[in-house]
Amino acid sequence: MKNFLATCAAVFFLLTSHVNAADAEYLLNNAELYPTFSGEDYCDDIVQVTLEQITYDGMSTYEKILACYNYLVDTCSYGDNVLRLDFPEANGTARAYGMLVGHVGACDDYSCAFAALARAIGLNCYTVYGQTARASGGMTGHIWCVIAIDGVEYVFDPQIDDNIGAGEYYRFCVTYDETPGSYENGEVRWGYFEPFF
Repeated sequence: MKNFLATCAAVFFLLTSHVNAADAEYLLNNAELYPTFSGEDYCDDIVQVTLEQITYDGMSTYEKILACYNYLVDTCSYGDNVLRLDFPEANGTARAYGMLVGHVGACDDYSCAFAALARAIGLNCYTVYGQTARASGGMTGHIWCVIAIDGVEYVFDPQIDDNIGAGEYYRFCVTYDETPGSYENGEVRWGYFEPFF
């Protein structure tokens, strides 16, 4: 059922997204690619296996990124990423590994997994820490992803879309201006996934 809902959500996203799907497709397909890996074999290996399962060579960059986003929304759930505890440091690679293997995690884990996948494809994707709006009002600590393209930061937040998107993708390739009041005080989350340059 979750597969069906994720597919419906992706189609609905393409039709009604805050960012015109054609714009997101154009942006991602025209971004310069620099495939980058973490250098940690345990993480890089699961990233490669995951990409081989959900993408293929004939896909566009946009299709690959949407497949990664759909994969996290479709197969993961919010909870405690216990697999990251197998590593001495709770760094970004441990969080990405734990999420891609165990499919359970918090915002850190969703974001690290998405960043690891997007970076392997070649996009300048990194994690950002700050505040996000609560559904009940006020703000709370949160980690999300940004892909920088031509000096503009585009938000990708699979954890929010998985947990409160209700079948829509509100945080796929949107600028901060397109999500007013949703994010505050965002800073690069050092020790997780950092900008290429």
